[in-house]
Amino acid sequence: MFTNKRCLFHIFKAATLSLLLTLAIGTKANAMTIVLDPGHGGAGTAGAGALYPPYMEKSLNLAVASQVKSELESAGITTYMTRTSDDQNPSLDQRAAYAKSVNADLLISIHFNSCGTHDRNGSEVWTSLYSTYYTTGYSVGSNILQQLAGLGLVSKGVKTKLGNSGDYYGVIRYGVALGVPTIIVEHCYMDNAYDRSILESKGLSGIAHADATGIINYVNSVGGAGASLAKSDPVSLTEGATANGSTAGTAVAPTVKANSGTTTRTTTSSGFPKDAAGNIIYTDPSGNTATFTPAQWSKLLGNWAYTGEAEDYIRKVPAGDLKAIAGQ
Repeated sequence: MFTNKRCLFHIFKAATLSLLLTLAIGTKANAMTIVLDPGHGGAGTAGAGALYPPYMEKSLNLAVASQVKSELESAGITTYMTRTSDDQNPSLDQRAAYAKSVNADLLISIHFNSCGTHDRNGSEVWTSLYSTYYTTGYSVGSNILQQLAGLGLVSKGVKTKLGNSGDYYGVIRYGVALGVPTIIVEHCYMDNAYDRSILESKGLSGIAHADATGIINYVNSVGGAGASLAKSDPVSLTEGATANGSTAGTAVAPTVKANSGTTTRTTTSSGFPKDAAGNIIYTDPSGNTATFTPAQWSKLLGNWAYTGEAEDYIRKVPAGDLKAIAGQ
């Protein structure tokens, strides 16, 4: 009889402990906290990140992160951002430290890509090389990439990179050092014609919604908040629209141009010849040519006005891209 009572006691004790552990794990998952890090930032173009007029990466990052935050919060997930304006530029270790200070379960750094040769495209996610940080990053990243691929972007996969001090990318290295799983999402190449066509047809709102859906799919997979998002229709990027308080299906675009006014430089100082009608004959670095009316050339100069060196930037752009911008 004593043996049976002792056996029952141990069974009860084990069941109680199991229940408490389940509740503890469930509480942790349901209380999941995510920090979004809009990459780059800072006054002017110094902290712009990738720059391919009329796009400035810091502004794209902030617009996407703002909508993702709104959607995650609507789904019941506590969400913070490392910066809330274009002019803010916390250091990489400060971004990681902030995530640690709010007990973040994930730090997700939002980025867009560019390449000098304009021939790279696709989405990719970078995560830590190490242990459970890799496992978590791979799972979150795969869910996000699956959604971005649904927009038509090519998924280049979840990747790792080794540096002299462990993980190559600083925000990942600092995050892991503080015990916060950290990933970098490179959404697409803003300077690639194919990726840019998706960016402009689906809009920043479509990209943000893909991120939010992927994150929530991950949260659900680990027993998180349990909310889900309805898929929104594709939306268009509308310049001048606000990213604040936006929801799925709402067009989002930051002021991607620091100054949309006209430049003080004139077409006569561009160094490009004119034809008899006064049109500018442009030749790009690859030898491709295009002809622009004075009005079109003035528009192009205006698009690059914020750089202070509009013509220097125009000289680097493929002729086909300039024609597309002039015709918008």
